[in-house]
Amino acid sequence: MDSILVPADRPSIPVLSLAALSGPELVDSLQEYSCVFLTDLGPLGGLLSAMLASSRDFFELSEEAKAAVQWSGEGTWQGWQPVHASGPTACLLERFEAALPSPAEYSDQATWANAFRQWPTQPSTMASTWAAYYAGMRDLSNRLVGLIADELSLPDADLDAWTARQHSNLCVNHYLKQEQPPEPGRVRQLPHTDIGGVTLLWADQTGGLQARIGPDRSWVPVDFPPDAILLQAGDLLHLWSDRVIPANMHRVVNPERTPGAEQTDRFSVVFFHHPDLDAWVAPSRSDQPGIGARDHVLARQRRSYVLDSEPLSSSTS
Repeated sequence: MDSILVPADRPSIPVLSLAALSGPELVDSLQEYSCVFLTDLGPLGGLLSAMLASSRDFFELSEEAKAAVQWSGEGTWQGWQPVHASGPTACLLERFEAALPSPAEYSDQATWANAFRQWPTQPSTMASTWAAYYAGMRDLSNRLVGLIADELSLPDADLDAWTARQHSNLCVNHYLKQEQPPEPGRVRQLPHTDIGGVTLLWADQTGGLQARIGPDRSWVPVDFPPDAILLQAGDLLHLWSDRVIPANMHRVVNPERTPGAEQTDRFSVVFFHHPDLDAWVAPSRSDQPGIGARDHVLARQRRSYVLDSEPLSSSTS
């Protein structure tokens, strides 16, 4: 793989402050880089810390305990997913994923959180900490999509499906410590674009995330500034924006093996924003074909671990 060959003059991902974010700078940055760092998170930082702590406790449980909330294999991803156990070239991670409905019809956050039926019994704080962070990410994704839609003059009739009726998953990835060199073909995450609208990602400082950006589309290490999250554009935003905003291609490479250096686990927290899965997503200013959001999500799930799989941006343009 070309994973660790990085040009000396590599492009830098823009860093934008949420405190003064504008539509023009957001769209211009995404159009050029397909991803941007967002800083000045405010209360989201504390909510992130709490949900990450409960997630770490969950992943320390026995395989038997985690299996009680394992994804059934049907429908959209949810619950515990031991990805590393699904085949000889499967990615070296496990994850937990949850989707919540619109909070508008629920009287309080606890009742809303319990609309998801697959929470583990332990740790007891998992449902509450995840719901609190999910709510913050939901609000933030609504704000970001609104800025993008306004700047690009996207149809007002579409906006409700992307905001109030959004379908979004909150996911924590646990990339496994690699005590021994991995077998050929085993990596932490294969090259891919994300399925939906916008992805809001936090990752720890162990490294490994790379994005394909810049004029020559080189693989560039993604080094997080302090207290920042990464906004990545997905397939469906690329299509809805009439391909003005490219989908962000990224991967997670195996850590370097330095003699005497300890191998460590890696954690990332990801909010995957999608429009309402019953929505039809199509560019408003061209005759390019559209697609049903649910059809696209399920199709991408089925082929998600095909090496160098082509994103929707390539397959339909």
